[in-house]
Amino acid sequence: MTADEILVKKVQNCDLAAYGELVQRYQDRVYSLAARMLNTPEDARDVSQEIFIKVYKSLPGFDFRASFATWLYRVSTNVCLDFLRRRGKEQKRSEPLRENKVRADCLADNSRGPEEVLLEKERLRELRQAVDTLPDGYRMALVLHHYQGLSYKQVAEVMNLPEKTVATRIHRAKIMLKEILLGGEGGELPENKKNVKQVSGRRVTIL
Repeated sequence: MTADEILVKKVQNCDLAAYGELVQRYQDRVYSLAARMLNTPEDARDVSQEIFIKVYKSLPGFDFRASFATWLYRVSTNVCLDFLRRRGKEQKRSEPLRENKVRADCLADNSRGPEEVLLEKERLRELRQAVDTLPDGYRMALVLHHYQGLSYKQVAEVMNLPEKTVATRIHRAKIMLKEILLGGEGGELPENKKNVKQVSGRRVTIL
């Protein structure tokens, strides 16, 4: 038995301390997934709590046919997608993620000047906004693979999709990101964006 399976068995025998250990093991990953899908810290915190409440209620019926991590990701993705449907895509994001601010700040180092650091921050902001515009199913596959580090096979298990479908979604998500970030099909920039890109002298790195 794996460490997770041992803890799950204990939880099924009403050991609350074991459940607390499971939460401690996975809370950062669950929050990170929720944050990237929902794009506001408040919603990510609320949904993370909802996920772990649902997990606790569902653990008595956990049958060990999948690993606990895969099952947890499956619960998490379903709760996130349900929340997005409730909230509606037209709702504006209320606050950018702190995580992105931290990552952008960490890009600053002594080897680069303020202008380059500013350009990196702008690149991160544009990438984040572009990811947010992807259809939910495509965004989820991309987030699970690129940001959560799951393989295509693991993403397929989590999303209950064929592995080829996952690969197709991720591939198409990258194409959509390229079109959004570079301004149109084939990477051709609209006239009103060409000057901005030429002044910056930088290309946006696509995942």
